Amino acid sequence: MSNPLCKSIRRILLFITIVFLWPMSTTYAAPNLNVSVQAGLDQKSKEGRGAPIIFTIENNGTEFTGDLVVDTASGQSSGIGQSVPITIGEGEKQTITMYVDSINDPMNYGSPTKKNIFFYENGWRSGEEIKHSGSQLVSSSSFPQDSLFIAGLSDNIDRLSSLKDINLKDRQGTQLLNLTKQDRTLLPNEKKGWDAVDIIAADGFPIADLSQKQQEAMFAWVESGGTLLLGGSQNISAEAGIFSEMLPLEITGNQELAPALFNEKFKSPIPGFSTKLKKDAVILSQKEDTILAASELVGSGMILQTSFSMGSEAFRSSIGSKSFWTELLNKRDQLLNSRPMQPYYNSPTDDLTWSVGEANELFPSFKVSTPLLFGIIIVYIVLVIPLLYLFLKKRDKREHAWWIIPVTAVVVSFAIFAYGGKDRLSHAQLQHSAVYFVEPDKSLLGYYTEALLTDKSGDFTFAIQNPSTVAVNSSASFIFGSTTPPHHRAVLEKGATEELLSFRNLGFWNVASVYGKTETNAIGSFETDLTLEKNSLTGTITNNFPFKVNDVTILSGSKKIELGSILAGETMNVQEEVKATILGARSVSQSGYMNPSASSQEDLVKMRKEGLLEFSSTHLNDSSKPILSATTETQIMELSLKDRKAKNSPLSMLLQPIDIDSKLTGTVRADGDLMEMEMRSSSGYPADLLDEITKEYIFSEKEYTQTWKLPKDFTDTVKVWSKLQLFGVDYNRYEVHLLNVKSGEYELLEDKANPAIEPADNYVSKDGEVKLKLTFSDAQMGEPVHPPEIRLTGEVAK
Repeated sequence: MSNPLCKSIRRILLFITIVFLWPMSTTYAAPNLNVSVQAGLDQKSKEGRGAPIIFTIENNGTEFTGDLVVDTASGQSSGIGQSVPITIGEGEKQTITMYVDSINDPMNYGSPTKKNIFFYENGWRSGEEIKHSGSQLVSSSSFPQDSLFIAGLSDNIDRLSSLKDINLKDRQGTQLLNLTKQDRTLLPNEKKGWDAVDIIAADGFPIADLSQKQQEAMFAWVESGGTLLLGGSQNISAEAGIFSEMLPLEITGNQELAPALFNEKFKSPIPGFSTKLKKDAVILSQKEDTILAASELVGSGMILQTSFSMGSEAFRSSIGSKSFWTELLNKRDQLLNSRPMQPYYNSPTDDLTWSVGEANELFPSFKVSTPLLFGIIIVYIVLVIPLLYLFLKKRDKREHAWWIIPVTAVVVSFAIFAYGGKDRLSHAQLQHSAVYFVEPDKSLLGYYTEALLTDKSGDFTFAIQNPSTVAVNSSASFIFGSTTPPHHRAVLEKGATEELLSFRNLGFWNVASVYGKTETNAIGSFETDLTLEKNSLTGTITNNFPFKVNDVTILSGSKKIELGSILAGETMNVQEEVKATILGARSVSQSGYMNPSASSQEDLVKMRKEGLLEFSSTHLNDSSKPILSATTETQIMELSLKDRKAKNSPLSMLLQPIDIDSKLTGTVRADGDLMEMEMRSSSGYPADLLDEITKEYIFSEKEYTQTWKLPKDFTDTVKVWSKLQLFGVDYNRYEVHLLNVKSGEYELLEDKANPAIEPADNYVSKDGEVKLKLTFSDAQMGEPVHPPEIRLTGEVAK
């Protein structure tokens, strides 16, 4: 073979080698990521609650630098991609914890979604997705919102076995989360990681050994409403770490506690301690002179400490331990002054979308003066064309009409467009609506929604204060079962002080909304000194917020007592006639201003206010006290559009429980809207409330007990109940029996339109409860029914 021929063959072989083997070498020289996932605490989560996700990532290829993106959902119509920057070298293995606002299993909504974990080399903005092996989907065992989650911290979870399966009022089962098997370094170091938990139970667990961030996260969780349950221990002060100065009990020595101190089902002595109650602490359980449990309020939550060891064999093996916990933890709920939980959970984000979001997305600039536009068109049709014709005819220039008429039409059309869009061309527009609950320490906890009206197409980025949850409103197809994942619409990047939300590829004059939950440090509060006597409400309200408030209103039951406005730092004198002898908790639902054809800017603002009020009646309505509400045009939380000009229209609503001194005299009346009402079947399940306004329920079992509970002011003051009346009784659907508390027997009521019992003392318990039993016929079960309403009349002791 000649030398030139050999050279040619070598070149061809080299070319073939490059063409076929180069892609293989490129593929080989790439990251090769394998992922495993643990979601929630003990692989369990609650609907709509925050949770940790722990990723274990192993790289068997070249170094990876880029973003891990996880698609999450806050409800049926909201979803977002959450991004974390990571770098994993060749052959490395990393554990990464991401805290998300909620984990909702897409299969809950019948979705075929199989992937919500993504990796982008060089970042999600411009990078390429890298395929990975292992887990493709974040999921966990999801439980209803009203499940009781107890996180167990101990050297052995069996020591906390007495907390399993306890049956608390308004709770749908109990889950004892086994965190003892978990590496302590993986316990949450952000408050959001504890969000699904109701109680953290620590028995001999050294909280002090946790990192500073972990302890601060636990403290923030307690402040926002959580309960830290600590068992008795000789070294409790050292073990409690950040909580050591807040313990309600001081251990003074060892003491064996007699079984009779707990309840009749205890048979053996319990190892315990002698204790001393600290200042401001409250005793929750005591027999004779022995304190068994006490509490200390911390923000909206509490520390609950026992004087005995929860993990001792004598306590946890007793059949009386569960009834002891049930009684103690129900007292905890009473001390926290919380109302019963709603039996069915709706995602706050979904509810924000409908009750507030729709009105918040209606911008005033959408409305164009119809008469003006109609007038322009009439002038154009009636005047311009005839006048133009006469003008051209007079000058004998009619042949120019072919271009003058189209040009005039274009000019008029452009003028109409410019007039209609004048407020939407020069800058983006924002509308911010938020509602806040004023906590005892003057901090604020609430929900917000921000609507953006774009003035051009492209990406838009918001900076949002931390801590806040963030979700965007998307159609269900974006989240569940679509080929377009949520992070293609919006991505969230979390920082230490703020979070960046980027909407991607929004169109011209497009509307997009952000929703979430937020909290602030102490800002201010209302100071009240109010008295209700003989239908007259008098006193003062002082505005200690650094801004003017409007629409000051007292909410009680379905009543709204409107009072006006108060400047910052000023005091309002109150003198109002009120048709009530007492003011109590507001109704669970108050319908909003649902006028879809708002005719003015005032109507749009009113729709936003009423939407916030309606939303808060469901999601910020835990207090059993009257509520003082007010609005301000000040945006309280820090939320802004970055690198773009925008015109903002903020509206914030404040809600604060208040005390009103009710001076009851003579004959008083207590209507049902002042009482707490609970409806449970004989098997313990609540009836389905169809409509808060019509008070219609669905009853699916044969027998239900209806319990009415009077406010404390009545039980403390009224000594004689002279009359009990029932209204709206449907005898065609059910029989009504009334509990005689003296005999302990239920008595059948006669078939009367509005039955009345006089006197009524035998039917009202010492703690202010009236019980009715409704017995349904099989044929009527499962249909909408109106249960009885109640009214009590009594005499105040002189």
